[in-house]
Amino acid sequence: MTRVVHRRRRGAPRGHGLLGVLLLAFLIAAPAVARRAPAPGGTAAVAVPAELVAAVTEAHLFAPLVVPARDAAGERPALSGAPGFASAVLDRVVGDEGGRRWRLSSTAPVSWVATSVARCLEGRSAGAFAAAVLRALTVAARVEAAGDATVVTFDRPVFVLPALLTYCPLVGAQGGATGAFAQATPGRLSWRSGSFDPPPLLGALEVRGDAPVSDKADVVAMGAGDDGGATLLAPWSDVVVLVQGLAARDADPFGLADPRSGRRAFAAALRADLLAAAWAGGRGGPTDALLPSGVAPARPLPVVLGAVDDARAPLTLTPVTPGAPRLPLFVRTSDPLTEGVAERLAVVLRARGTLLGLTRGEPADDASELLRWRPPTRDAALALLAFLGERPGLLRHPAVARVLDAAALLGADPAARLGAALALERALLDSRLVVPLLVVDRWISVDPDLRGVGVRDDGIPLLDGAWWGGGR
Repeated sequence: MTRVVHRRRRGAPRGHGLLGVLLLAFLIAAPAVARRAPAPGGTAAVAVPAELVAAVTEAHLFAPLVVPARDAAGERPALSGAPGFASAVLDRVVGDEGGRRWRLSSTAPVSWVATSVARCLEGRSAGAFAAAVLRALTVAARVEAAGDATVVTFDRPVFVLPALLTYCPLVGAQGGATGAFAQATPGRLSWRSGSFDPPPLLGALEVRGDAPVSDKADVVAMGAGDDGGATLLAPWSDVVVLVQGLAARDADPFGLADPRSGRRAFAAALRADLLAAAWAGGRGGPTDALLPSGVAPARPLPVVLGAVDDARAPLTLTPVTPGAPRLPLFVRTSDPLTEGVAERLAVVLRARGTLLGLTRGEPADDASELLRWRPPTRDAALALLAFLGERPGLLRHPAVARVLDAAALLGADPAARLGAALALERALLDSRLVVPLLVVDRWISVDPDLRGVGVRDDGIPLLDGAWWGGGR
């Protein structure tokens, strides 16, 4: 072994040379380290559509019980017993062979977990979809704290409980926060310690419900995004859907019943490409599918996009009499795109001698509805069940009831569940109860100095790992 000996210069104090070298290195490296390290503190304003305010607030106040493993980013450990999922709250999830009884062990107090699971399965959480899934198949659940674990019992086999609990919020004692932020005042969340995830770097969040009308925020859902900042896209598109009640479907005001050209002529008259260009910044286009790409694979659909030869002719607004037929159409939430589609549908109907009666609010039973729908999960079967659970009128149609296979849709075999979901989608499309109109990306515009913003699968922006960089 070779040994290297450094001679000390005569008269120099012992160790001062080494100290000087270390000090010089520190002074040179310190600015570079400071530039790389996130700067804590600051406030970020988040603007989303009014109907998403509750879900965005909930996502930052409460730690999620379960997240998809691809979203964990190493911050949450894999969930034992549930491949593909991660959790900082649950240790292990074990279901019996029949899929009726599940046992959840956790790092959080069992009473908190049991209460939170019950809230999600009963529909008392803004960001949960499990209740709609169970409602579509009339599945009953019982949740109880049993010693050191939470036990969930279903009245029929359910092999997908971990997926049902995706993004389900953990609510603390007396509704206390368990996530990165706490409620300071209405619309304002402040930094808190004690989260199940790493503490946030931002000092506060302001959550507003004025997007996309106002772009005056640091994070804007469907904002203009023309300030040089980042544009984040959700993993799949929203779908603008026309749901026809039975009476409207039978009256066929849009002429969709013609098997040869009805759907194609309607699509050409609607001009979904122009609607997307005008109201969604060109981030969308026509579709024939209820399940967007990213939730369902490529598959045969009942119609082919395109136009018949004479479908591009300008629409003529024919005179109508006071006794002209009228199509009642409900819109639950209003946004510029949905409003634009409704106006175009009114023109298409008027050209066929029918008037559109638009009503804002909850649809009456078996009424027609126009909505911008986003699958809440990548699981095609659960996404469709959540859609149907919110629209019981569709469940009563024989064409839907025939393919509503609970054993397959909630089963343990992913391939069988996907096949059952595609059969269910096909039944909805073939029956003309559901008419997809266009797909539109869900995007989020972010200030160029704000780093680390994320987007959940369900399109909710996340700032629990964000920080101010750049010139801030």
